[in-house]
Amino acid sequence: MAHVFKVHVMLSWDEQRDYLVANDVEPGLEHRLATRENWQEVMRGALINVPVAPYLPSGEPLPPMATAKVIDVEALPADKMPKDLQRTRSQFIMADIWQHQSSTANYNFLHHDYDPASQKQIRADIDHWCDGVDTAAVSAETQARILTQKKKLKKELAKRVD
Repeated sequence: MAHVFKVHVMLSWDEQRDYLVANDVEPGLEHRLATRENWQEVMRGALINVPVAPYLPSGEPLPPMATAKVIDVEALPADKMPKDLQRTRSQFIMADIWQHQSSTANYNFLHHDYDPASQKQIRADIDHWCDGVDTAAVSAETQARILTQKKKLKKELAKRVD
């Protein structure tokens, strides 16, 4: 039976959210589910990149991104896939890895080719998870970007109705 995988995450600004795991990560989790008793351990405590605002029908701009910490992961039958959840991005680092390397090494892996504002949030998030750094100032900028993206979504959806 095919599964989808839902992760429950914590954002650096103490907000919890649920996401579906990126499509290209699912086959590895499916294999672990079938072959290991503690299959969840690969994801629990991992740092993972997530969109923190909606994608737009036009595709541009991409939503703001952040690096969240996975609290838990759950396998759901594919036919029970929640329709209202966004997918994580593919980039994640297992807890056993990120906890034993520098925040710079973690950032170098996770920053990807995101826009500079998302890279700034990802850097702040990694510093938060690795070193306990406060992310309030950067997160406030991201919250403003989230609101802007939601307004753009509303406009694009209104145009589609006209």
